[in-house]
Amino acid sequence: MPTHEPYKAPTTVSTVERFPQPNTPEPKPYSNAETSSNTGIIDPEEFELGEDVYSLIFVSPVCSGSFFFAAYMVILKLVLFSFLGLDLYNRSAGGFDEKDPTVRATQFFLIPVAIAMQEDLIHVYTRVANIRYSEEVREVCPAATEWKFALSFLLRFVDGLYSLIINFVLLLITDEVLSLFLNFAALGFLQSIDDVAFHLAAQGYLGDRMEDNCAIVKKLSLPRRVGDCFTNALDSVLFLATYAVMLAIYFYVTIADSSSDNKFGF
Repeated sequence: MPTHEPYKAPTTVSTVERFPQPNTPEPKPYSNAETSSNTGIIDPEEFELGEDVYSLIFVSPVCSGSFFFAAYMVILKLVLFSFLGLDLYNRSAGGFDEKDPTVRATQFFLIPVAIAMQEDLIHVYTRVANIRYSEEVREVCPAATEWKFALSFLLRFVDGLYSLIINFVLLLITDEVLSLFLNFAALGFLQSIDDVAFHLAAQGYLGDRMEDNCAIVKKLSLPRRVGDCFTNALDSVLFLATYAVMLAIYFYVTIADSSSDNKFGF
């Protein structure tokens, strides 16, 4: 009787083994300053604009709806800051003197907090030290001209500095610790209204064309500035210089408050 060999399944060869694939590099992520979810490394060559109405001014054509909307939000924010500052000034005595020691101590510790809360001012400090304008950006967005780049930075700086001045003056004239924190909360709310407006536009609530411009803001990045040690540390220098000026004013007011007949008004 013939013997039969047990059945053996044929050895299969994978397609990869039969046809070796070339060593193709993985696709490079979009060149942006945001952290890559795959590598966790920030692109050292690019820096993002920032998602706000000031960047929208930069990328939007002049006389377009996006440009006027962003300009309106900047003006609205400055006007509301003025109204809030006047109201809080009228509610307080309007004087820098005769403060409780606890209030003075709280004011001292809130000075760096007041600077750090000015997102627009910090944004200017960071990007002045780290980015530069490049004509190559006009290949992606023809409306992103150099003068509008400077305009967006100027408006952002005015907004941040004006907010800081109001915040600091109210800090010095407030008479109670609780009122200090309430004033910070009110000013913090106003500082974010332009960001809220940008995100509404980015979600399409204000039209498709404005949504497209907001999408350009999110994707667009500028080359990182390459300079010496001072240039690279310019953001820290500007922050510390602002802190030093505010400290000098604070100590001047505090020393004057301790004098018998020195009175200050706002």
